[in-house]
Amino acid sequence: MCTAGVFILAVILLASAGAVRANPPDGCYREDVLAHVRAQFAAYGPLSVLHEYFGFIYLHEGEIGSAVTRSDKCRQGVCLTDTRAAALRIPRGAKVLGEWHTHPHDGSALLSVYDVQGARNNRHIRCYSAFYSKPNGEILSWEPAATSIPTAMASRVVIGNYTEQLAANLEETAYQ
Repeated sequence: MCTAGVFILAVILLASAGAVRANPPDGCYREDVLAHVRAQFAAYGPLSVLHEYFGFIYLHEGEIGSAVTRSDKCRQGVCLTDTRAAALRIPRGAKVLGEWHTHPHDGSALLSVYDVQGARNNRHIRCYSAFYSKPNGEILSWEPAATSIPTAMASRVVIGNYTEQLAANLEETAYQ
């Protein structure tokens, strides 16, 4: 990665950390979570060549963060990620708000049965949100309560694209 790319990555990561806005009435911090998730994909999406990255999103001491883990090397676009490693990194006393994960660059654009089951297992957590990125950088959320791949796929909502986000950040930096 070029020096400018490393600088931008550092700025994105620093911008994603920090105090959340005032506690929203429902206590879910949806806008803060979305901003954090986009920053996580901007950081980890480009690294997802041979690995999948997974993070639990949490609120701890007024800041939103992610407890992140990485899969072993993917084989033909198939990755299995042990999410327990990320769970162990969640700070004691944190409120879990959701999860995100990347798909490898040569992987599937579709959710897997493991993706759907994993989010479904946490649907009882108030405010829980689920996000993933497709190999082309598109970032989507889906309904964690979905009971099958077709229902999860039908519930997806596009929330951004980390490749477009990085390109815009690079262009902005070039003109400064």
